[in-house]
Amino acid sequence: MRLAVCTLSAVLLSGCSWLGGAGNVFNGGGQGHNANSSQYQYGAGQAARGQHQYRAQGNPCQVYSPQAPIPQGCHPSQVTLGTAGGFPQQPNFGGGQYTSQGYGSHAGVAHQQAASYNPRKNKLRKPRFRGSLSLGVEKSVSGSLLSFSDVGDLDPAAGYNPQNFNQVFVNGTPADGQVTTTTYTANSQTRDEFGAPAGATQADIFAPNSFDALNAPDISFDDVYSTPARIAGGAEYILSPKTTLFANAGYSYAEGKSTSTAASIIATPYEFTSVQNFDAAGVADGAPIETIVAGNSTQIANFGYDFTDMKRIDLEAGARRYFDPIVKSQGYKTLTPFVGASVGASRYNSVSYDVVQTQSAYIDSFPASTGDGTFEISGPATRVDLYDSQWVASGQLNAGMEWQVTPKTAFAFETGVRIEGARDYSNGVKGDTNVAIPVTIRGSYNF
Repeated sequence: MRLAVCTLSAVLLSGCSWLGGAGNVFNGGGQGHNANSSQYQYGAGQAARGQHQYRAQGNPCQVYSPQAPIPQGCHPSQVTLGTAGGFPQQPNFGGGQYTSQGYGSHAGVAHQQAASYNPRKNKLRKPRFRGSLSLGVEKSVSGSLLSFSDVGDLDPAAGYNPQNFNQVFVNGTPADGQVTTTTYTANSQTRDEFGAPAGATQADIFAPNSFDALNAPDISFDDVYSTPARIAGGAEYILSPKTTLFANAGYSYAEGKSTSTAASIIATPYEFTSVQNFDAAGVADGAPIETIVAGNSTQIANFGYDFTDMKRIDLEAGARRYFDPIVKSQGYKTLTPFVGASVGASRYNSVSYDVVQTQSAYIDSFPASTGDGTFEISGPATRVDLYDSQWVASGQLNAGMEWQVTPKTAFAFETGVRIEGARDYSNGVKGDTNVAIPVTIRGSYNF
């Protein structure tokens, strides 16, 4: 019995030694690939255990490879990447990527570039505001600043009286026995078709405020002012990659012009001769002998106007719509067409003008005259207040091209149609609507 127990013990001990020897062949004693693999697995296991231990002691949401799965219970934004030295790094798991690309047709390009760097849950942050500064000019194509049919009593030519400029010449005295008085005047035409006076009397040719015609064409905005120049600043809100909202404040200035022939008076000159005889005592002998000679209807007076300068403050708000670029280079440089519309109000300063009247000498229309028919008698300058300072409504439609120069700066060229409401004359009569063509160069900067 004792011999049997010893024999069984020896067999069991031999089995344990045999099992341990097998392990040494594949793991410790082997020199091939399997042995190396076992060592690698062993090291990886040790690293995994270290990683688990680090997470347990430090950050449980830290991984050591970008390809590692997100640890259970961790949000993607909490995951950090550990380095070989054990220092964590924040991985780019869908975090927001900021782009400084400028606004315009290249906004889509910026989005694509941001997406290429962030394949997971990309969130584009684009500029929302940009400031602008513009310079421009405009030309009025429709509308009258001064319409003589509307201003009425504000027009000095409307109350013109030719009798104020009569010329009278007297020869002889009663002691000489005869006095000849010759008066040169102008009035409305009273001759018949043959050119002889058609029963014109002294009362007819000396009627006040009577003449053939007032030649007074309307004076347009373009006639009155030099080309208005405008400077404006504003802000623009980028509503979407192709739509913006904007608001501008501007100042316009134009120098007033002088017009030498704004209005003229057409009338018929008359030579009225009265011969009165006197007796030796110097008493009139009978009625005077009167003779009327009519000249040709002609321009007898001219009115020139000198206008004050124009100053205007503009306030406007509107929107722009951008289309696909017509020129698109690599990166941000693009050329993009757009259209825009705006409404607003403009405040004008008061408008006045000085009237300078130049009057002809009636005698120059007759052969007895030694004159040359030029305007010789000048009247005093008269100041007329045409408009008071006031606000008017305005609207504008534009189209243009925008060139993106850098990621944040752009230049645009635009033109269109600008319409302003009519102003009231100082006598309360409504004036005319002004239609102008603006041309503007605008620079902008993204914030």
